[in-house]
Amino acid sequence: MAEHLSSEYLVDRPALRRRLDAALSLPLTLVVAQAGAGKTVLLNQWAAAHPELAFVWLEVDAADADPVRFSRRLLAALATVRPEVMALTHLSALSAGGLGRPLLDALQVELESFPDLVLVLDDLHHLSSTRLLDDLGRLVAGLPPNVHVVMSTRVDPPIPWSRLRLRNQLLEIRQSDLSMSEEEGAELLTSVSRRDIPVEVLHVLITRTEGWAAGLQLAGLTLRLHPDAEGFVTEFGGTDRLIADYLAEEVLAAIAEPDRAILLRMSPLDSMTADLVDHVLERSDAQGLFERLERESMFIVALDAHREQFRFHHLFRDLLRHHLHAEEPGEEARLLGRAAEFHLAHGEPAPAVEYLLRARDWDRALDAIMTRGSDVFERGEMNTVIRWISTVPEAIRNDRLDVALEFGVLVGMRGEAARAVDTLTRVANDPRVTVGQRIIAHSWISATAQWNPHPAETIRATERSLALLESDPGAEFPDLMHLTTPELLTTVAMGSGGRSQFFAGNLARADEWMMRTLGTEGIAYPPFRVGLLGSLALLRIWCGRASDAERLVAEALETAASSGLPTHPIAADAYFAEAMLAYERGLPDAAAAPLRNGMIRAESNHRTQLMWISWYLQALLAVADGRPYEALELVDLSTHDTASAPAPVILDRIVALHMSVLRRTGRSEEALRLRGGAPPTSADLAFETVAASLALGRREPAQLMLPTMDDLFDEAGPRGDILRSIALAWAAELGGEHPVALEQIGVALDRAEADGLVEVFIGTDPVVLDLIAELSSVRGGLTATILSRWRQAQPRDANAGLPEPLTERELEILAYLPGHSTTAELAKLCFVSVNTLKTHVMHIYRKLGVTGRSEAIARARELGLLDPVIPTAHARV
Repeated sequence: MAEHLSSEYLVDRPALRRRLDAALSLPLTLVVAQAGAGKTVLLNQWAAAHPELAFVWLEVDAADADPVRFSRRLLAALATVRPEVMALTHLSALSAGGLGRPLLDALQVELESFPDLVLVLDDLHHLSSTRLLDDLGRLVAGLPPNVHVVMSTRVDPPIPWSRLRLRNQLLEIRQSDLSMSEEEGAELLTSVSRRDIPVEVLHVLITRTEGWAAGLQLAGLTLRLHPDAEGFVTEFGGTDRLIADYLAEEVLAAIAEPDRAILLRMSPLDSMTADLVDHVLERSDAQGLFERLERESMFIVALDAHREQFRFHHLFRDLLRHHLHAEEPGEEARLLGRAAEFHLAHGEPAPAVEYLLRARDWDRALDAIMTRGSDVFERGEMNTVIRWISTVPEAIRNDRLDVALEFGVLVGMRGEAARAVDTLTRVANDPRVTVGQRIIAHSWISATAQWNPHPAETIRATERSLALLESDPGAEFPDLMHLTTPELLTTVAMGSGGRSQFFAGNLARADEWMMRTLGTEGIAYPPFRVGLLGSLALLRIWCGRASDAERLVAEALETAASSGLPTHPIAADAYFAEAMLAYERGLPDAAAAPLRNGMIRAESNHRTQLMWISWYLQALLAVADGRPYEALELVDLSTHDTASAPAPVILDRIVALHMSVLRRTGRSEEALRLRGGAPPTSADLAFETVAASLALGRREPAQLMLPTMDDLFDEAGPRGDILRSIALAWAAELGGEHPVALEQIGVALDRAEADGLVEVFIGTDPVVLDLIAELSSVRGGLTATILSRWRQAQPRDANAGLPEPLTERELEILAYLPGHSTTAELAKLCFVSVNTLKTHVMHIYRKLGVTGRSEAIARARELGLLDPVIPTAHARV
């Protein structure tokens, strides 16, 4: 909020205000200067001179390192101008440590509807989060022309502004600009000191403070209160810091003792209201006290237009606190405790916790922290609570198992699965642990399934939790964020067990577990219901049950919307299921939007297994769009920067897709070598092993393999049945058994018809598609859709699409360009003269719109006239 300063001691600075007017045509203004330089005063005066503009003021503090808190405070400030912007609040849960792409994109669009607006970020030096600062840089880079950001800070923020500087889109006002002139300094000194000051004394003070506003104000107060003003001026000198310390000490020494004692006892308070100060100081006259201190220019600043909330200037407050510590060592802790009592009594746990932590009253702080409810999870506010608990010495917080449990749950929600498992395992193994606490630990260890590449570990945690719940129905549970009732814990453990079985590749068992979870009482809690419905939808489409998946996706997203959770990370599964559903039905373009929605939510709390699914889906869409080499890069496990490997079911799909792309680009031998002869472990791997053999004409070995793979095909549900029938049809056709081939492809089409599955046929072979074409005249329906999608998926003739296509001779020469041959060597390879080769090469450059060999190679690869550089792929199998 903007500070509201008493005009009695303000010096108007029209020249600086005119300089600031340039900010109204620029996206960003930086005001960088030390404490007490007059940054905030100047910006307030500038705002007052422009009543026609909307000014939004956000005073940044250290707690804004929590990205959810900062983004919600930012939106609340903007809502004072345009309330509709609060509709974006739900996007703050997708921050991933910063503002997050969803909020950034939506906010930049929303700001276009604002009137001319100046957004002031005051005291930005308090913001320590590099991700938040990076995102602020991105926000500034995408601002509409009606919005201007002013950053007021003591130090330059670590954001690269070189592009703005080069384009003259950045205004900078620094310490030297804010130094007061002789005239301005004289006006301030005279006003604050309330006395006539000789010109020579004014000159000494202004020179020695170098026009520093806070130094001049302190000097003015000292002149007003000091018994020997001339002696003070004679002694006065030194660096800025020494000047501040010296002057502040002089001011404090000259204040009458009752007032001095009051000021010292007010100094621990971050922001002050009359009710708070009256409670803490056990007084009843705080409002009058504020007014008197403001009149006397005692470095107190109003934070609102009604002058109901105040704070001390940072420099003066630091001095007061220093004296309070020195003179009464235990008094600050007592005062902070009373401030915490006030806030807790008024239902404000956040400031209460901050005061108790500063007071080092660890037990009361932990008690206050543990009162937080499920809103921490639902609103994505884990970072602040984790910071609070982490502030408490480890030995003290580890002594309380309820705190250790909540800490483990919270870091798990934030995406730090290994840290969560370590913390929760220590609790589960602690000799003091109760049965209820052990159940909580195992249940929330199981909930790390979407981060853990080893599903057997989370399956064990599920089994332990459910066994304890069954064997001890009377167990007592501590209340942790209202998420630890036996009903909710049953849902957490069972649903997580279902996800773990899915990731392990036990698809039928996963379905059974998830269906049982839908029958638990705890599934009524909306976040759990949204997550489980999405996970079940993903499992069903994974197995080819598209109609079931469609219904489950709709229910999951409707529940999310009605519960205020559409952007919560818990909805990621549903969006991935929606994307996969569109892809499997032959609509790859329709898969892009839900895939992006799922990726954003999975990335926001680093759900690594879902991120692997997103890369797999991206590769599928790349193949569908005719970009096989991009797909190969996506399925190359070594190219992904993640600490967690894919779980078995995802790894199998990724490797199977890798084999499919190699086979479809004429590299079936390489596809078979990819797994080093290891037996298939899933239906997709089984199919691709058979398909690569058939593509190489090895029909008999393929036919012998098929019966040994029945269990794998059976486990995969309808999709497995379809793949098996396609493989049998393909093998029969190659063996001259045409009627059998038609029968088997008919079985596959019958199985796919009900769910509208298309893409499973597209990734096969022209032999299979010819069989479908033969049946299309009598079957219609799905066969027509498959054949239409097949034609759409055929590689386009990139050369024919050029305004002037390359000749066959030019295409031949183009193919040689990526090598390192000289012009003479190329001419020899092509059996032409050097001059003739140069002529052909110039024609190639002209037709491709380039000027050199490197550009020609890059352009040809971009168009598909040359194969891209293919990275060496390493599958971890």
